[in-house]
Amino acid sequence: MDLAAHNEPAREVGGDFYDFIPVMEDNLGLVIADVSGKGMPAAMFMGLSRTIIRASATGDPAAANAIKQANELICRDSTSGMFVTLFYAVLNTRWKRLQYVNAGHNPPLLFRKGSEDVIQLKAKGIALGVAHDIDLQEASIDLISGDILVLYTDGITEAINDQEEAFGLERLIRIIRSHGELSAKNLIDKIQGEVMSFAGNQPQFDDITLMVLKVT
Repeated sequence: MDLAAHNEPAREVGGDFYDFIPVMEDNLGLVIADVSGKGMPAAMFMGLSRTIIRASATGDPAAANAIKQANELICRDSTSGMFVTLFYAVLNTRWKRLQYVNAGHNPPLLFRKGSEDVIQLKAKGIALGVAHDIDLQEASIDLISGDILVLYTDGITEAINDQEEAFGLERLIRIIRSHGELSAKNLIDKIQGEVMSFAGNQPQFDDITLMVLKVT
C-alpha cells in the first residue's frame, strides 16, 4: 500500500490534523479531523483531541469503541464549546479491510479501478465534544488492488476563487480521476496545486488537509 498525507494550515497554527496510529499488529488507525474555530484556541483543542484519540485507539481494533471513549474524554475536558469532526478507520493491512466511523466529517472518496462510480464512506455520527454517550455507526469495506482512497477536510472543497465560486466536490473528483496513476504523495501535491491555482489571489481561509491511500 502507498500512503501519504499533508496539512497546510491557513494561519501559523491550525485546527486540522491527521494521524497514523499503530493500533496493534496488522492494524493501522487512520485519522483525519477538523476542529471548529481558528487560531490558537483551535490549535490547543486540536492538540488535546489528537492526544486523546491516539491514546483511546491504541490497542483497540474496534473503531466505534475507540472513538466513543475518546469523545467522553474530550467532553470532560472541553469547556469552550468547541468540537471536532473526524473520520477514523482501522486498516487491517493483512486482509486489506477497512473498519470506520464518521463523526460528522466529509465522507472520504473511494475510487475503484475500472468503475465510474465514486463510493463515499458515510456512516451515522456526530462531531466529538458535542455530547456525552454519542452513537456512532461502524461500517466496513474490503479494499482491492487499484483502489484509491482520498480523505480530505473542507478547506479543499470550500476554497473560493476571485469570482466567489467554491472549488467543490465535483472538481476534486475530476482531478483524482484524471491523475489516479500518480503516487499517493504526488496526487496530494496535484490536488493542493489545483486548489491554490483555482483560488488565485484569494487568501487561504481554512486549513487544507489530505490523506491518500493507494492499494497496489
